[in-house]
Amino acid sequence: MSQVSKSRNRANKFIAASGKPSSMKPIGLSREECESLLSRGRYGRLGLCGDHPYVVPMSYVFADGCIFLHSGPGGRKVQMAMSNPNICFEVDELCGQQWRSVIVTGQAKLSDSSESKDRMFRIFSERGMGGHGGQVPSREMLAKIPMVIWEIPVQEISGREGAW
Repeated sequence: MSQVSKSRNRANKFIAASGKPSSMKPIGLSREECESLLSRGRYGRLGLCGDHPYVVPMSYVFADGCIFLHSGPGGRKVQMAMSNPNICFEVDELCGQQWRSVIVTGQAKLSDSSESKDRMFRIFSERGMGGHGGQVPSREMLAKIPMVIWEIPVQEISGREGAW
């Protein structure tokens, strides 16, 4: 099968999964479709605002209506979120010439507590993402890891899909 045929087959599966016809004009996604894309994704883009906008790719999980992230305890993104917790988070998927995108807005809650770390690693493990090096650290080890857990309850969510 040629590369073009494989691409068309993937695109047709994408449209068949959405139940919507191919169109150059973007079509809005339902909340359920948006949450489905968030649940499937593993990487997204965190948008923060301060003196200047800042966007950074991050691994994440979506669970219980929240986006969960983790990062080091310092740096630009943590400082920006502490100054202004209003964020956006974007996830997308591409299949051939078909695309889908979801944007979430919310307020980041940052924590370095052992309980937050334990919860986030448990959720990451349940989603097949594992811990550092594929291992889930013990609670005692988590307490020692310098890390900030980001919990972002979804306030607004919107999505679109279309074709190139």
